[in-house]
Amino acid sequence: MRLYIMEHHRTGLTWNPQGLAVAEYTQSGAPSAPPAPAPPAAAAASAASGGGVAAVFAELNRGEDVTKGLRKVDKSEMTHKNPALRGSGVVSASSGPSPAKRPIKPSKPSALSGKKPSKLALEGKSWAVEHFENESSLSLDDCQLNQAVNIYGCKNSTVVIKGKVNAVTLVNCTKTSVLVDSVVSSVSVTNSPSFALQILGTVPMIQLDSTDSGQIYLSKGSLGAEITTAKCSAINISLPVEGQEDGVFEEQAVPEMLKSVIKDGKLVTSVVEHIG
Repeated sequence: MRLYIMEHHRTGLTWNPQGLAVAEYTQSGAPSAPPAPAPPAAAAASAASGGGVAAVFAELNRGEDVTKGLRKVDKSEMTHKNPALRGSGVVSASSGPSPAKRPIKPSKPSALSGKKPSKLALEGKSWAVEHFENESSLSLDDCQLNQAVNIYGCKNSTVVIKGKVNAVTLVNCTKTSVLVDSVVSSVSVTNSPSFALQILGTVPMIQLDSTDSGQIYLSKGSLGAEITTAKCSAINISLPVEGQEDGVFEEQAVPEMLKSVIKDGKLVTSVVEHIG
């Protein structure tokens, strides 16, 4: 059995006695060797161009060239040589290059500034009272019957209108009071919270729109005025007390809660009255 295995099932390399000489084997054409691997420098360059972690390792492979872009630290900035810096914990930047100056931001034009200039002027047949703040004595004297008064953008101010005018308009004002003798057509108040209006003579109509918290004082001659409100709240009407001297008023609130029902195919709305 041993002789059979050694003859037919040998292990390892065996010599071929019928092989070729080395010179003849080389001339006959041996299989070409595989190409040599790329040099490490080329691989590092390609990794650096890829970005990310590969770029970091590519920078580290530069060796001493990495530190060429660093600035030399002055002795005055070294904490181990300057005890004052260790106490404050702040390194002075005076020794370094001065920062570039920022460009000066251009100032906004007056049209875009927060506070607009005040205006009190008669333009044609309309008085313009605009952008007054904390003015307690804005008086319009000798107003005519065909003139209108437009009050806009005022705050914490009082406007006194002397004479009978055609109309008075109060728009976008806050905590503004208006005292007027008489009005031919109407007084309109829009988006002007915490307003006050006093009529000394007569007025046929007062219109309120998008206004919260307002006080209206009517005279005995203006009790027939028609008052309309839309999207308003906390509106109070002060009426003169009959039989009392001038200046005695009784305050009544304008209803805010309404009830709507359908009757005979129509919508009927009435004021909700609270009893008790």
